Amino acid sequence: MKKEYTTYYVFLGLFSTMILASLYKHLFAYDAMVYEYAKLGYPEHLVKPLAIAQFIGLCLIFYNKSKRLLEWAYAGFILNLVFAIIAHCVSKYGNGAPAVICLVLLFTTYFLGKRRKSEKQHEKSPFHVQGA
Repeated sequence: MKKEYTTYYVFLGLFSTMILASLYKHLFAYDAMVYEYAKLGYPEHLVKPLAIAQFIGLCLIFYNKSKRLLEWAYAGFILNLVFAIIAHCVSKYGNGAPAVICLVLLFTTYFLGKRRKSEKQHEKSPFHVQGA
């Protein structure tokens, strides 16, 4: 249990570091982000809403109280990253490797989080025997 708990937070930390680096670029290198979005075929007015959505999604994943909001946050990140990978492939600008790495980290975090929650539920069950 402790190993999975640690692994979950390591992958969550790696994922959130990549998203926070993206948010940093959105905030402090806005012109460069507009240029990158244009190269990928996206309009300028998409930069700020996407940064806001990423920030909210990251907060929801860390807050982790409402199952429905958590699922929406994961779904939003999956769509964002899949569209980023597709845009990189279609436009032939960059290779999209950071988006692929982020997607792998996101899926790992999602499944480890689900396993961790199910084990917590199992431990709270009245039929659970300690040490078995």
